[in-house]
Amino acid sequence: MNRTYVPAALAAVALAAWPASAQSSGWTEYHPTKTLFTAGYQMSQSIGSFHDYIGAASFRGFTFDWRSLLAKSFSAGLRFNWNRFNETQSLVTQTTSTGGTVSGPTFHYADQFAIQAIGHYYFDTGPDSLFLPFLGIGLGGVWSNTYQQTADLGASQNGFYFITTPELGLIVNFAKGGTTAALHLSVLYNFTTASFRNVSNAQAITETIGLTFSY
Repeated sequence: MNRTYVPAALAAVALAAWPASAQSSGWTEYHPTKTLFTAGYQMSQSIGSFHDYIGAASFRGFTFDWRSLLAKSFSAGLRFNWNRFNETQSLVTQTTSTGGTVSGPTFHYADQFAIQAIGHYYFDTGPDSLFLPFLGIGLGGVWSNTYQQTADLGASQNGFYFITTPELGLIVNFAKGGTTAALHLSVLYNFTTASFRNVSNAQAITETIGLTFSY
């Protein structure tokens, strides 16, 4: 009798455990994203009077975004980013504060550190689509630090200014599951009230390429 009961008991235990095992494997199944983290590399091109001050493109920049979905197609969050612009002009003649002139190579650089509240709208392309286009806007402040030097004469200026950043982008999903990994591509227009030397409202076009992880 004992030999009959043992296999029956083992079968009962296996049947009872099977639903729990099936449920625990569900962590690999896709579920809608609630939170997104993005780390990216940025390139920038100055425009307007900022371009007259530094015409060279910036290849030193990074960004970090945190976004939380408030609804299916809307998110809000925070962004931190940094860009450095620099250029050396071979021969520039400038007027000094005493009324004289000085000529020689001139070195310019500008650092911009920004913190912004961000909002994004995502276009619904279907649950099976790898592509998620979006529009965004950022509002916040930017710390601007600039420096220029000709011969042994140097001058710097820094301050905290307003910044707004409209954005057009695309998220390309690599893998979708409990956690989603994706390529992040976007173009931003940075408008600031930062003003220095002959620059008024420093502006730039910025491209971002990065990785987005969401869960």
